[in-house]
Amino acid sequence: MNNNTKYFRFFFLLSILCLLLNDFFLKEIFHNQITGKLSDFSGLFAFPYFISLLFPKNVKLNYIFSGVLFIIWKSDFIEPLLVFIQNIGIGVNRTVD
Repeated sequence: MNNNTKYFRFFFLLSILCLLLNDFFLKEIFHNQITGKLSDFSGLFAFPYFISLLFPKNVKLNYIFSGVLFIIWKSDFIEPLLVFIQNIGIGVNRTVD
């Protein structure tokens, strides 16, 4: 394991810890824009890192895909799909910033 791998693993674990702490405690206490952005930032680091562990040959594509997926998820374009999913009984919630 080289130094870069150690640093990225540390930052991955730190981002997961930050995400969990934020979602289970800080949002309940403060519930403001900072806690929302903290979740976005932590998730945008942790999710593509995790996907890159599963698909190590496509690291750049994993990060690009994660960014595009995040933009789509936060936009109004996906609203009809979410309404359909909710109408068939699957609870899906999101916050549009």
